[in-house]
Amino acid sequence: MNEQIEQLKQKWLAMPRNDQRALGGLILFLGGLFLVYGLFMPAKHFFDSARTEAEESRQLVDWIESQRPVLEQLQPAGNSGQSSGTLLQRVTAAAEQHRITIKRFEPEGDGRIRVWIERARYQDLQPWLNNLMRQKMSIRTVNLDALPDEGYISARVTLEG
Repeated sequence: MNEQIEQLKQKWLAMPRNDQRALGGLILFLGGLFLVYGLFMPAKHFFDSARTEAEESRQLVDWIESQRPVLEQLQPAGNSGQSSGTLLQRVTAAAEQHRITIKRFEPEGDGRIRVWIERARYQDLQPWLNNLMRQKMSIRTVNLDALPDEGYISARVTLEG
């Protein structure tokens, strides 16, 4: 290692003064590029994306807090059971019974709820919807999308109880 440094030092001293200045400037320029594009820009990108993600999370928390009164109307304390209880309780109980996983739900005012299902077998979804109708719930909208796996769908369902 010391030999290599010594060889580089000798080559440097053997160069004309103008070449030394030009090579020194080039080294400084390349070092600056490395600092900016190798260290500063990736760090800035990381912090910008973290800030954006934090802002999105903050907006989600605000939305959840704004939905609290609606959720409290849907879930009064003390009610349970499949045929009695809140709309949300009846929908989730029926979903568990038919092996349907609800990804997200959104209250839509008095007695209405929108449900998102990302991946379910059609053979499971149909009996679940029939069960909900037997419980005197009306299905306002149903949007089904086929998934690449045969027999699987994603769904958005608006229910009114």
